[in-house]
Amino acid sequence: MAVSEQLVGRVAAGIGALTCAGLYLEARGVTFGRARRLLAGLLMVLSVSTYFHYFELPVGGFYHHWEMFHYFLGSKYARELGYERLYLCSALADAETGNRAHVERRRMRDLRNDAIVPARAALSDPEACRSHFSAERFREFKTDVAFFRAQVSARTWDRMQVDHGYNPAPAWTITGRALASLAPASDRFMRTLSLIDPVLMVATLAVLGWAFGGRVLFLATVFWCTQSPSGYYWTGGAFLRQDWLFLCALAAALLRKRYYAWAGVALSCAALLRVFPVLLFGGPLVVVSWHFFRRRHLAKAHRSFLLGALIAAACSLATTLATFGPRYHAEFASHIAMHASTPVSNHMSLRTLFSIGPEALQRDNEDPNAVDPTERWANARRAHFARFRMAYWLCSAALFGIFALTLRRVHSLWIALGLSLVLIVAFTDPSSYYYSIWIVAAPLALARRVLALPFIGVAAASQLIALQLNWTDIEFAALASLYVGFALLLLCVFRWQPPARLGSCSAQG
Repeated sequence: MAVSEQLVGRVAAGIGALTCAGLYLEARGVTFGRARRLLAGLLMVLSVSTYFHYFELPVGGFYHHWEMFHYFLGSKYARELGYERLYLCSALADAETGNRAHVERRRMRDLRNDAIVPARAALSDPEACRSHFSAERFREFKTDVAFFRAQVSARTWDRMQVDHGYNPAPAWTITGRALASLAPASDRFMRTLSLIDPVLMVATLAVLGWAFGGRVLFLATVFWCTQSPSGYYWTGGAFLRQDWLFLCALAAALLRKRYYAWAGVALSCAALLRVFPVLLFGGPLVVVSWHFFRRRHLAKAHRSFLLGALIAAACSLATTLATFGPRYHAEFASHIAMHASTPVSNHMSLRTLFSIGPEALQRDNEDPNAVDPTERWANARRAHFARFRMAYWLCSAALFGIFALTLRRVHSLWIALGLSLVLIVAFTDPSSYYYSIWIVAAPLALARRVLALPFIGVAAASQLIALQLNWTDIEFAALASLYVGFALLLLCVFRWQPPARLGSCSAQG
């Protein structure tokens, strides 16, 4: 029997609280002597074990069936499915492999407009799907769909068909498609693919430890493994979901080690894989701009960083255009724009705080008997945000102004990259599981040691919030408030707190 989410949340909150207590005592002069490393190591081991639910994984076994369905099929059949036909073609394949009666009763999401519709709509016009497949390719697709359907309950299968589709950028699809095409869908192959992300997780922590030392490694490990928004439940046991995060951490590490061009390459690749990490360029670009304003020339480090980023972007774009063509890219842009405008209960950002209100709560607006139970709630949320849109943009602009002024005092590109997390909170509206990006804030505690305690405190507090609140939209609005508050704290600390001594690597890197 899998360990319950409630138990994991309580233990994670406890680990965070213990770590905060240790950091407080350390700040008060208690060094713990020789036991310090042992205690840190025990907390790290306990954190990792808790993240993985003590290896009794809760998402249907060793791999995440829901995630694999979307990412495996979406990438393997990218040419045929595009970004609009995953559920349409899955419904047709489902019906043709012995499940027609169930398809006629269930629902699916129409990815052309993000509405939930009866799945039987896919059966009325089979050519809308079949015309994109060869006969052999559609037989292979039906086999893969039948495999995934057999792995989950009918209720879970129905819920999977009303998710928000396949969302990775074309750059990710190239790698995903190459891996997914190695073999047909099978239990063994899915388990093999799910091993990629744990390796990337270890690599992410390793590069932070390499560049910033053991203290940052400790903080990053405890934070990542004990925070609530991007816990194992969401993407654990999935397929190549941590590549962008590894590249973000690698970019920060390479900046610290003064490999500027390679840092630009890494951050550019992360942005091409998941789009929103492009805002991590914001801080470095502000630093470059202030330097250029004062000196009237670009520093060598800045030129190298920007050149590496531009070369990586150009090469990736050329590769994806040659592989999929411009139409696939246009479809991706349209799909992401539509998805961004669709209210989702686990989105977290400053925008979330301007979208939720007493008249726009799930508990009062969901209609389980409607074809789309969330339609009324989504419309209420859109209407609420429309009333406060101007206030949101004014707050975002003010936050950016404080951000730009704060960076006048910052010369290190890796610090600027970490502070750019403020821009992600202010100008994007990502799903909660992308808040694993906040691991990049761990190195900031090297520049301002006072941040270590609130950094881990955010992780502990996030678990307490998740334990106390039952409705998803209220929970993630509360979590958004927590992270917006921490973002403001970062700016305040770097604007007014004197820097810690960083050693010889701090001048520009």
